[in-house]
Amino acid sequence: EKANTYLGSNFLLTGTIVKGKGLGKDLGFPTANLKIDEHYKLIPNKGVYLVRAFYNENNYLGMMNIGNRPTIDGESQTQEVHLFDFNKSIYGDPIKVCFLEKIRDEKKFDSLEELKEQLVKDQENCKRIISSL
Repeated sequence: EKANTYLGSNFLLTGTIVKGKGLGKDLGFPTANLKIDEHYKLIPNKGVYLVRAFYNENNYLGMMNIGNRPTIDGESQTQEVHLFDFNKSIYGDPIKVCFLEKIRDEKKFDSLEELKEQLVKDQENCKRIISSL
């Protein structure tokens, strides 16, 4: 929120959708994995964010995870977005993502079931924030 205030607008990442491991889909939260086009772009801190994504002349609300996915492998950092009420294959397509609010920091869970339960809570929290906008 502080960065958005200083910028006078929402921080924006632009990227291309690339194929991930498909785990988000298996958990009921399919994600679009971003390959950031601008190599010099600063990436926000690790965590879960409420975002607005611009894809194919439409915009969608969703939540984005930035981090090493410590519950799964913790190997390399990813930027992946789950768009609410969206179910399309968009591999190879460009997308823009605006950061609206940080929801929580990245966390390691003891199981995939605990991660899924937290994703449900994160989505509910995001939708509660959206309803107050």
